[in-house]
Amino acid sequence: MDAHAALRSDRGAALTPRDVEVLRFAVRHGMVSPEQIGARFFTTTAAAARRLRALQLAGLLRRDRVLSGFPVIVRTTAAGARRAGCDLPPASLDLARVRHSLALVDLSEELLAANPGSTWSAERELRRDRMRAALAGDKGERRRRVPDGTLHLAGGHRVAVELDLTPKRSARLDTLAGAYAVDREVDTVWWYLPSEIAASRMRALVAERGLEHLIEPRVRRVDRVPSGGVSGPTRSGRS
Repeated sequence: MDAHAALRSDRGAALTPRDVEVLRFAVRHGMVSPEQIGARFFTTTAAAARRLRALQLAGLLRRDRVLSGFPVIVRTTAAGARRAGCDLPPASLDLARVRHSLALVDLSEELLAANPGSTWSAERELRRDRMRAALAGDKGERRRRVPDGTLHLAGGHRVAVELDLTPKRSARLDTLAGAYAVDREVDTVWWYLPSEIAASRMRALVAERGLEHLIEPRVRRVDRVPSGGVSGPTRSGRS
């Protein structure tokens, strides 16, 4: 019996360890592309396509064609989310966040590769954990800023990551920076901004608040329409 048949015959069929990791990757990030899954878990595009098709036929993944020029979006189904074992529900298809979601997956993968031994907490996981803490009686959790993700470096350093694809108003940036200033669970903030102008404005705001030790503005330009499912920056790094 081939892999496709094995998965189709029984929705509770055993999955390979890689299958489970694919499901975990998809549900943790919410929305990902086939190309991003392929780059992370497979050696060839054809192998990735075959396995994603098998997981879709098994009722564990779903694929959505969205905006013109954008890649197919991969999400877990409810069954796939359960098999992932992350205690996260399947993500809804949020067209307004597709571009940001794909760009954030690319950024998280780059940061993990550049920082050996690090781990990544996705925004969906952070919100889940904050909600649990708030329900348990920690009122401060409701007021804390939830970043786009957190990079846990090998030495224990906690880096909150913010990815802005469009400029925010100064007042909004000031509010967010102030939230990080009192967050004892964040050691550093890497704030990726879409242009040199936006980064310069953020640097001025950070200096005015005396937060140069905490917040590092960085420039990262992202293609307006992701090409082939991977939203490539024209520049990434500290400005």
